[in-house]
Amino acid sequence: MSPIGCVDILADTCVSGWAADYAEPARRVSVEIVVNSLPVATVPCEVFREDLLAAGIGDGCKAFRYDPSAYLKPGRNSLEVRYAGTDLVVPKGRGYWVRRREGGISEQGAAFVAALEAYYEFRPEQHVCAMGEGAGALERVLVEAGIPFRRFTGLEAPDDPAGVRLQERADLAISWASSKPGPEVVQALRQLVPDHMTKPGFLAIGFIETPEVSGQIRQAFEECGLPNVKLESITPPPGCAHRIFAFAEAGGAQARAAQAAPVLAHIHVPKCAGTSFRALLERYFGPKQLSLYVNDTYFVYGGEALRSYLLQDPEVRGFSSHHVRAFPHWMAGREMLYITFLRDPIEQFVSYMTHIKKHYSAITSESLLEAVPPDAPQLTLREFARWLLTQDRDIPFCENHNVSFFARHSAPESPDRLEAAKAALEGFYFVGITERMEESMAKLRALARTAGLDFPPGPIPVENTSAECRDDLRWINPEDEVGSLLLRSVEKDRQLYDWAAARLERIAC
Repeated sequence: MSPIGCVDILADTCVSGWAADYAEPARRVSVEIVVNSLPVATVPCEVFREDLLAAGIGDGCKAFRYDPSAYLKPGRNSLEVRYAGTDLVVPKGRGYWVRRREGGISEQGAAFVAALEAYYEFRPEQHVCAMGEGAGALERVLVEAGIPFRRFTGLEAPDDPAGVRLQERADLAISWASSKPGPEVVQALRQLVPDHMTKPGFLAIGFIETPEVSGQIRQAFEECGLPNVKLESITPPPGCAHRIFAFAEAGGAQARAAQAAPVLAHIHVPKCAGTSFRALLERYFGPKQLSLYVNDTYFVYGGEALRSYLLQDPEVRGFSSHHVRAFPHWMAGREMLYITFLRDPIEQFVSYMTHIKKHYSAITSESLLEAVPPDAPQLTLREFARWLLTQDRDIPFCENHNVSFFARHSAPESPDRLEAAKAALEGFYFVGITERMEESMAKLRALARTAGLDFPPGPIPVENTSAECRDDLRWINPEDEVGSLLLRSVEKDRQLYDWAAARLERIAC
């Protein structure tokens, strides 16, 4: 047998790719799916793909797809795809997937553990040492999350690892240091790593996140012989400062790795020309541009899932998704450059309705069907709007959708969602305006050129694909019963849109 193939997706709900026998193209082969070192399924490679046929891979019926989710546990999971009957791993068929641990731990605790497990595998024989503020609480977090370890040492003081004296070398050292990564941190690391850690060991050190801190961290760790640091932003509890964590192996091979390019994170607000922008990215970046869409209106990706996607392939350039609602500045060791577009909220609302009227028979998302009238195709837009605006349940797109899109998950405790949405978008690399797409794209390209980013050239197509479903819209006025309901329902979205338009004005090409 001369096996060939490739794994295209290695994720929690989908492992897919293709495999064949180069020596016998007509022969059907199978792959074995291995989760946490245990074979869980043998999957025949028999699904047809046009691209495989065009490439001369037999009759093109060489693809496979499998959902391993039933076998994944909370925490770090190993995934592997082998050619069935062998120990050979299909190219790109080995990786890790982290599922968030819950237990009784806080949101911040769960987020930190998930980020740590993306890089580090806990084992029962390990010694964990936590230093500085919150060291004692971390033991409770690890225990309640079900993390295995043999020994835990908690040192509430000093504030950083300087002056640490451990009776036993640590496998993992964690510090919630609040100081800047300056000379005192370099001195502490130089003492900690050779004198108090196993080789190799692992470091997780946190700092208050500021615009300049990432460069300071890299410099400090490089001075200690730790060049391959991975940065992760951890969302804090309400009222607390944002933290950035540096994860690094200590005492292992330290050949410097090339710094990965930033991720172009396209946050796709529905009905804001995001599909056209996504198509532009996909045409240019090909498989390096991820399309992270789920057939569920209410689904939101957790940070651990998004990080796992990005870690599967360091060459991924970006992603597009309706379902990302938290916006950390660093993830998977890479800087996240968030891009989105906003549309006039009345036009966006009408576009929702016309899209649903036109495509209703093809909608398979149960959550979306439950959120719209069952006779939507037969209703006028005014009747459709009345139905939406008089419901007493939570429908994502019927009241200030965009404000909620950017604030509900990123700042759930905020008393003022409009201000929270503005604060979230203030951290975006770029916020464009759909009605000013040509200007928006020109300014985005200028930003990309200035930053030295690889960005697709060419125009972006903007098409109205459901214009024929529009009818008389003169009812959208303050004197009409339904029109007044609609205008009130988008008041905060209108303010957010005007704020974004003013922000766009301030960007110089």
